Amino acid sequence: MQFELISDGKKLASVGLDDSHTIVVWDWKRGEKLASTKGHKDKIFVIKWNPIDNNQIVTTGVKHIKFWTQTGGGFTSKRGVFGKTSKMCDMLCIAFGKSVDCCYSGGSDGNVFHWVGTNLQKTVKAHNGPCFAMHSLEKGFVTGGKDGNVSLWDGEFEQCLRTYAIKRASFTQGSRGILIEDCPPVRTVVLGHGKILVGTKNGEILEIEKDGPMFILTQGHKMGEVWGLDTLPSSDLCVTVSDDKTLRVWTTSGEHKMVNYKVLKGAARCVSSSPDGKALAVGFKDGSFEVFSFDSMNEIAAFHHRKEEISDIKFSPAPGKYLAVASHDNFVDIYNVLSNKRVGTCKGSSSYITHIDWDQQGKVIMVNTGAKEQLFFEAPRGKRFNLRQAEIEKLQWASWTCVLGGTCEGIWPSKSDITDINATSLSNDKQLLATADDFGLLKVFQFPVKGRFAKFKKYNGHSAHVTNVRWCHDDQKLVTVGGADMSVMVWASNNPAGKTTTCRGESDDSDTDSEEEGYDSDVEREKKIDYTSKIYAESLQRREGVKPNQQLSNGNILNGPTISRNLNPPPKVQANETIQSGKKKKATKISDLVLDHVYGYRGFDTRNNLHFLDDVNDIAFHTAGVGVIQNISSGTQSFYIHHTDDIICLAINQHPKFKNIIASGQLGQPPCIHIWDAYSKETLSILEGVHEKGVCSVDFSSSGRYLVSVGLGEKHRIAIWKWQEGMLMASVDGHTDRIFRVEFRPDSDQQLVSVGIKHVKFWSVAGSQILGKKGILTAAGTGGSICKMQTMLSLAFGNNNVTFTGTLSGDVYVWQGNTLQRLVVKAHTGPIFCMYTTLKDGLLLTGGKEYMSTDNGPVKLWDQEMKRCRAYPLLDGGMKTNVVKSVCRSKGKILVGTISNTIFEIAEKSGGAKVILQSHGEGEVWGLDVHPKGISFVTASLDGTVRLWDLSMKSLLCKLSVGPACSVNFSCDGDLIAVGLKNGEFLILTTDGLKLWGRKRDRSGAINDIRFSPDGKYLAVGSESKCVDFYDLSSGTSLNRAGFCKGIPSFVIQMDFSANGQYIKVGTGAYIEQVFSVPTGKLIDNDYTINSITWLTWTSVLSKEVLGIWPENADKADVNCCHLSPQSKSLATGDDFGYVKLFQFPCPEKYAPFKIFVGHSAHVTNVRFTPNEKYLISTGGDDCSIFVWKCQ
Repeated sequence: MQFELISDGKKLASVGLDDSHTIVVWDWKRGEKLASTKGHKDKIFVIKWNPIDNNQIVTTGVKHIKFWTQTGGGFTSKRGVFGKTSKMCDMLCIAFGKSVDCCYSGGSDGNVFHWVGTNLQKTVKAHNGPCFAMHSLEKGFVTGGKDGNVSLWDGEFEQCLRTYAIKRASFTQGSRGILIEDCPPVRTVVLGHGKILVGTKNGEILEIEKDGPMFILTQGHKMGEVWGLDTLPSSDLCVTVSDDKTLRVWTTSGEHKMVNYKVLKGAARCVSSSPDGKALAVGFKDGSFEVFSFDSMNEIAAFHHRKEEISDIKFSPAPGKYLAVASHDNFVDIYNVLSNKRVGTCKGSSSYITHIDWDQQGKVIMVNTGAKEQLFFEAPRGKRFNLRQAEIEKLQWASWTCVLGGTCEGIWPSKSDITDINATSLSNDKQLLATADDFGLLKVFQFPVKGRFAKFKKYNGHSAHVTNVRWCHDDQKLVTVGGADMSVMVWASNNPAGKTTTCRGESDDSDTDSEEEGYDSDVEREKKIDYTSKIYAESLQRREGVKPNQQLSNGNILNGPTISRNLNPPPKVQANETIQSGKKKKATKISDLVLDHVYGYRGFDTRNNLHFLDDVNDIAFHTAGVGVIQNISSGTQSFYIHHTDDIICLAINQHPKFKNIIASGQLGQPPCIHIWDAYSKETLSILEGVHEKGVCSVDFSSSGRYLVSVGLGEKHRIAIWKWQEGMLMASVDGHTDRIFRVEFRPDSDQQLVSVGIKHVKFWSVAGSQILGKKGILTAAGTGGSICKMQTMLSLAFGNNNVTFTGTLSGDVYVWQGNTLQRLVVKAHTGPIFCMYTTLKDGLLLTGGKEYMSTDNGPVKLWDQEMKRCRAYPLLDGGMKTNVVKSVCRSKGKILVGTISNTIFEIAEKSGGAKVILQSHGEGEVWGLDVHPKGISFVTASLDGTVRLWDLSMKSLLCKLSVGPACSVNFSCDGDLIAVGLKNGEFLILTTDGLKLWGRKRDRSGAINDIRFSPDGKYLAVGSESKCVDFYDLSSGTSLNRAGFCKGIPSFVIQMDFSANGQYIKVGTGAYIEQVFSVPTGKLIDNDYTINSITWLTWTSVLSKEVLGIWPENADKADVNCCHLSPQSKSLATGDDFGYVKLFQFPCPEKYAPFKIFVGHSAHVTNVRFTPNEKYLISTGGDDCSIFVWKCQ
């Protein structure tokens, strides 16, 4: 990869290493690609902008030079013409002259090529060997070549003014290092402030003054991997060996420079210092090893007993009598240092040796092998023996660099190989274990590291493989070496001397963390929600059998059409006569439905999704797949209905330029985000393509131009969008576990914070990348132990880069930057689910879980430092605890959304709270019926409540907690309500006040449908126990069973009485419909009798008269419900696709025409027309919502 900034700094050009060596021009500040083109089939070495013309670029490479002109989103190009002036060669560098069409290139033949336009004018011999580097000055040029010379030239490249030969004799005593060889090849040069900066192929960066003196600024190893590393036992020095055939000594403090070196006979892979620091042992790739004097670097001893490389080498502890040498020949040889003889060999390894360590007494050697073996040998003889884990831990080890064993089990990441962790190093105080791995990471663990996937701190710096790691003698420095990057890095500890007991620092934590303290059922339920199952339209009731539309095609319909001689057959359903203004209304079919009102707010698994609009006159929220705008005073609602699945997050753009702009994110595969106008309902933008499963949080930036979102996929990806253009700006993996909320800082377009399960991270946008820092935990000013990372549920912001996060335990963590500064202990007694930053006055609003109390409340208003607060109590339906999931504050009013899906408005001064909207809590709503006079309707839900609603006032009249309920029905006079429960019990309530009239339980299966007979004498109860029971109501509250139906093949789904009350029609989960006599329960199988029956109501989805309601693609989904309008002209259905459909009745032909109406997110569980056909009411499954549709 090569890149070059334009002279004005606004554009960046880059060249890739792909096969086409693609050239791309970027607006680097915005992270946008402006133009791109294929570069050249051969490698491009350099790309440079023309400093005079901002649209011209020159590239050089293997046997080519090309001149490019940017034209919009592409380029035009011309190759350089050599003519007869010179032969073509590799072009290695470029510099520009004073005119727009003049440039110079350095060639592999040592010449400088002078170009005017695309034509070569002349060549000048500059170096003996390739000219690798060139830089233009105000009055000339500087070049560098393979010959190790740096040359200064005049402005026309006609005269060489001075040549600097890079040799040891030219360097002054102030150099930070030692030049290993004279005349190293020069790879880059640049001049500024009267000095020339030079980079060499040998890894040195030099500074040359114009009058000649040279200085080494820094240096590293040459080409070749660096594996060998050790630190000196009592000084701030370390030694390294490399494939570049050098042994080097470095200081780890002060000037951080190379202070000595030795050119070796070959590539070396390991090194060890003697306990007294006077000798260095080096292992080579050819199987030999040598021992050198540390001071003089003279050879002391040399042996070559093995053929494969020496992988590890270590002196025994003081006095260093023995030297253990491990090889890839599967052996460890033990040498007596004093006699220079091999005295033992450790045998028995089934694979190559990777690491060795001595115990403190010098009597035991621990060995790791490539076969994942941890072996132990007696020294010096090399006899193998076994040690139990307890004995291993009891032994005092002189060093610990091994990677296997129970004490370091937790260092291994999931799905890792034995070669993935290259080395470890235990600190001298035995507190911290550092690891070097193939993922480019330095990690630090608390020792011992028992158990899988232990907590750690990780540090980035190396590009790929970190090959070795060692603590310095005082544990204040850590040294690592890289493989392909050839780097030696020194890391400083930020702990006081001798206090290496904690893993802290500007780093990322491990993805796994220790268990947090505390538990909350509401948080736990939210953590474990399976959104995948909610995306797909699958039947909520597990029915078995052949569906009606498939029965017909297979010829399996038992009851075919009957031929009758009667001229006027009896009506299928008893029609109700509608009277308006004293006159009978003419029977007409309903042609359309318009959504009029929604009883619903999604609070049980969302947060911060409730907002004021229009100077607090309106509010915005969501339920099911609908965005709702409701006027507070009148209660009227308008709807955004263009989502295709559950909306689970919503945000308002706070910038005045984008007033009333809303973003809402939904479930889906893939999910999407809609940006829309609150009042016109116009869709402004749809964003998709990054997230999986769903979008659980959205937020606008301070300028309103950007939007951040987070998904529900495995990596919980965070994305930033330019929503007006519908363009993804940047994205990044957020966390391995659930992220609940992500928000921009209110004063920034680049800074944002995310919180989630044991997660808080501080992000910044850098072009097309998002960079993150995890929160650094401290003692938070308490003087005690470091605080634990908790599950973070909410966040808010203060001045001066302060962030507040609400926790599972009810504490608020206060962060300065990304460092924890202090705690607000028990801001709430339970989890803090939501927080809100008031921009105008800086006050903070929190919402959490609180037990009912007159002097406390789940909503609290805090000052800017969260030191004083006022609590606001709520009376949410008599619940013992109040749980608030959304808060918003504006102009003296506080808007509150609760976990029970209720919306309150609180007057900030008086503290008075009024209900804005109520709905069912979490749980499918299956039970629905309309009062015979059409003045109210009743619903029953798995949330455990029965609720009576006023249709005209659009309000809740009363509710009763009864336990999970599945069905409801009004008596024909409207005085009683029957309720079927999930546990098999049924209740009879009075309509006035929902008072208990009677109850009975004869079955264990859920009561899926319940019906009063037309004369009110019997109550039919249909259950999942494959039964329909008839109870005699004339005997009073004793509820004696008068009979029951036998032979029902599956659970009951719907029932309808005949108009005369003598028969009942039963639909079952086997897609079979049966008719029984009442109350005997005798099965009626005579077609003539069945066809002669007039039904009081029609809710059957299985009859041949409604065959056309079944869709063609209903293999995994069902039509759950239907209801015939009182005048028997129109049929409404609800299905598992979330659709309410309107058909003409009857519809006996397959795939009858219909009108479709959207809003429910997935399963529509029930539908009912009002007696005057003015409204249709529908209920939802997972969306827990009730929709009221106006009939037209």
